[in-house]
Amino acid sequence: MLIAELIKRRRLELEMTQTQLAANASLTPAAISQFESGTRKPSFNTLSSLADALKVTTDYLLGKRKQNYDDLLADPQVGLMFRGLMGLPEKDKEIMLEFYQFLKSKNDKET
Repeated sequence: MLIAELIKRRRLELEMTQTQLAANASLTPAAISQFESGTRKPSFNTLSSLADALKVTTDYLLGKRKQNYDDLLADPQVGLMFRGLMGLPEKDKEIMLEFYQFLKSKNDKET
């Protein structure tokens, strides 16, 4: 898959506009549009900024591999939660799982 398609797909997964992605990556909306249309390819530094803003690794954007745990941990909030969860007692992990299931069910009903 092309970088352009991966950038756009991930942006849409995060429900971001091109303008929001541009602001998060310190780029212009025109640059994002060009990257997504494939008329321009990002430099390595720009690719790194895009990966941070999209909460994935550069390898994901380069199409070298599918999204995995490394990409999840690229999101600072998810990484913090994940590392915190690993240190909880099993009973607390079960409570966190129930809470997650509650939130997911609630969000599914809202959409």
